[in-house]
Amino acid sequence: MGKKAIEAARVFVEETGIGDSLSAEDFLVEREEMLRNMFPTSELMPGADRLVRHLHENGIPISVATGSHRRHFELKTQRHGELFSLMHHIVLGDDPEVKQGKPSPDIFLAAANRFEGGPVDPHSILVFEDAPSGVLAAKNASMSVVMVPDPRLDSSFHEIADQVLGSLLDFNPSDWGLRPFQSAAC
Repeated sequence: MGKKAIEAARVFVEETGIGDSLSAEDFLVEREEMLRNMFPTSELMPGADRLVRHLHENGIPISVATGSHRRHFELKTQRHGELFSLMHHIVLGDDPEVKQGKPSPDIFLAAANRFEGGPVDPHSILVFEDAPSGVLAAKNASMSVVMVPDPRLDSSFHEIADQVLGSLLDFNPSDWGLRPFQSAAC
């Protein structure tokens, strides 16, 4: 999770033992067709819509920093364009400024540098992450991290996050010095 595709593919073929019959590159080719069918059905995480709208309505600059390449990001988000239009900017894994994937801080530092008015101090940025490598990348960029992991993820990966939540619905903006939610959870 959170790694560039080829890095993740290498780990996958090695860990599953299929490296003798399928290279990481061939795995990516076979995987592509499945992703073209699955990604357009992607749902938002519960609470994501409420959180993004709340931050936007309160003038908090918002960015997305994802290891996904443009074609995959567009497939995953095509049903959610209106919500993603509230973002100040989006940094993708195939961005030329992102030399290394997560856990390198490259993607988060690129995002911090692109806000209107100039770079934002990484210490003042709060990152929401689901992947252990993304949590490490944010911490490597000197940012605070709220982790919302898949419940099947080993809890040993939670330790480095500043806060771990079962869902974005559990996020309390006041815990981070932000205005509280005014409406019921969505």
